[in-house]
Amino acid sequence: MCLFLAANDCDGGHDLLAKVKENSLMGTFIATLSFTAHPSANHMRLKLSGKDADWFYLEGRTIRLNSTLTKIIDREIHGSLLTATVRCYEHKVLQAEHRIMVEVLNENDNKPEFLQSSVHPLLLSELTAVNSVVFTAQATDADRDTLTYVIDETSPDARYFRVDLPNSGKVILNKPLDYEIKTQLRLILYAVETNTDEHYNTTATIIINVTDGDDQYPQFQPCTLLSANHNNRICANSLYTANITENEQDIVLDFFPGPIQAVDGDEGLRTPVKYTILSGADNGRFVIDSNSGEVRLTRRVENRLLIPTLRLRVMAAQTDDPLKYAIATVLVRVLAENRFPPQFNRSTYQGFVSASTSPASLIMTYGNKLLILEATDQDFTDGFNPRMQYSLNSQHNSSRLFYITQEGLLIAKTSWLHPGHKYFLEVLATDLESGDIVKALLHVEALQKGHPVPQGPLGAGHVYSGGTVGVSGVCLILLAITLFTLVWCIRMIREKQDHVIWTNVADSRHPNVVRHDIFMKPAKRTC
Repeated sequence: MCLFLAANDCDGGHDLLAKVKENSLMGTFIATLSFTAHPSANHMRLKLSGKDADWFYLEGRTIRLNSTLTKIIDREIHGSLLTATVRCYEHKVLQAEHRIMVEVLNENDNKPEFLQSSVHPLLLSELTAVNSVVFTAQATDADRDTLTYVIDETSPDARYFRVDLPNSGKVILNKPLDYEIKTQLRLILYAVETNTDEHYNTTATIIINVTDGDDQYPQFQPCTLLSANHNNRICANSLYTANITENEQDIVLDFFPGPIQAVDGDEGLRTPVKYTILSGADNGRFVIDSNSGEVRLTRRVENRLLIPTLRLRVMAAQTDDPLKYAIATVLVRVLAENRFPPQFNRSTYQGFVSASTSPASLIMTYGNKLLILEATDQDFTDGFNPRMQYSLNSQHNSSRLFYITQEGLLIAKTSWLHPGHKYFLEVLATDLESGDIVKALLHVEALQKGHPVPQGPLGAGHVYSGGTVGVSGVCLILLAITLFTLVWCIRMIREKQDHVIWTNVADSRHPNVVRHDIFMKPAKRTC
């Protein structure tokens, strides 16, 4: 309310409404007072008072902003309205009093800031549904500017999320999560001013830790992964194999490629599993430990020819959810009892081959006889083990110049040999059932062209001197006859063996394994 005195210097004043921008400099003009007289008169004095009076100072009848480098008017701190009172004194007597109201105009001098509570690390289950809101980001702007939220598309895991409405801050799951593929996601989110020229913005990096959900089935180990997608990780059908021999019983089976083991496909849960034999238990011949997966043979197999293999199907199911299970195949082979390792009939063999341009030649031994490398096995009545495999030790440099057949015949790459040179080899015979290996040394001499094969170790016998007439034709005929005879002999031996096997099957006797009570000398092969 204004106080007026008639005919004095404080007349003409009134309340003032002015404006000033925040962050304005010292001395910025605010308003001019309308008193009749000027304060320079000795008998007239103006004075500012009130709660915000310190923000102003008088320069004659002009009101200016009182700010410094350390004292700057800030709308967000000091408010949007400053008020003060100006009093007019004449001869030290208060003659008038007027209010001054100054609106602080806003300037865009603040950037947005995210509320930390809305962007702290999150836990998110891999089972979270696509298109659901996973979190809501919130940012504030002291200038109360309008904000929108934008995902930085260059951030590592931007493809997993999208913003619902730009100004809502709601972030939605855009694609399925998979704990087994990715356990942590990083998302960069912007809050941007949209109603200002400056478009100030701020960013937040949000860490999303994916937690495991029960969405995987048990997997037998080792797992050969066929595919991995957001629904499931698929392993190849597991096959476990084990070997047993006749008459074995009450033993724990040793499997390849490892023990029967299944684990929960959810790595973060690892729910225990229980094992069950679905089929092939053969009336209790096999039993399985439900907790460890250990398989025990309780009853022997009497005849491996009648039952050469046994096949089981084993199920591993989660203890908390039996509908989550996996099935593996178990193959048990019944082998002949192995009591004797194979053995060559001599430790060192001597072979000869004549120099020739022919690409390949059979190796001969003393007396120009065909060299046959043969290892016998006393586990078989005739000494013949059909599961015997012959090979040359590749560590010997000469092995690349020769080849051994599974019938024990040694073939030389004749055109690669040097006449007069001796080659040293090591031949291996491996029992594929038992894994036993026996070795023998082999010396092969490349003879000069026209030199005959020695008759014995001392070189006794006449030397061939018949010249070269008809030599090639004779050699070809002899080689053809030899090969034909050899193939015929092998075929007869196999047919004889097959006949013995099937005859003994009918008698429920084992034809190949030597009886424990009678030792039988290996039979000699003749043809």
